[in-house]
Amino acid sequence: MVILLLLAAAAAALFAVQQEKERDGHWPWPLNGEINNRSAQAVVVWDDDHGNYQIPAHSQSRRDWDVDHAQEPASGRWCKLGPHVLQVNPDGRFANCECYSLAKGRPCIKF
Repeated sequence: MVILLLLAAAAAALFAVQQEKERDGHWPWPLNGEINNRSAQAVVVWDDDHGNYQIPAHSQSRRDWDVDHAQEPASGRWCKLGPHVLQVNPDGRFANCECYSLAKGRPCIKF
């Protein structure tokens, strides 16, 4: 019985997360992405609640910050973050962007 209750609770939580993601295309907290900025430049980021803000040079964002898109300092391209850590190399390029978008707030472009 306990196992069934745990499975039902897990299914309900997964359903709630998926509903939130489907509603606005962004991962809900605590599934926000993070940025590890190892470059000497600030990284401009965007989220649908706060607009643009910056992650300073040589710093890391926190998991409770809502980072939906990040602008690659070296190229100006926007990376759509999922629930992972985006690495910014010292040269200002992203090491592991899973997908780029045409602009902040836009969905990924998959080729």
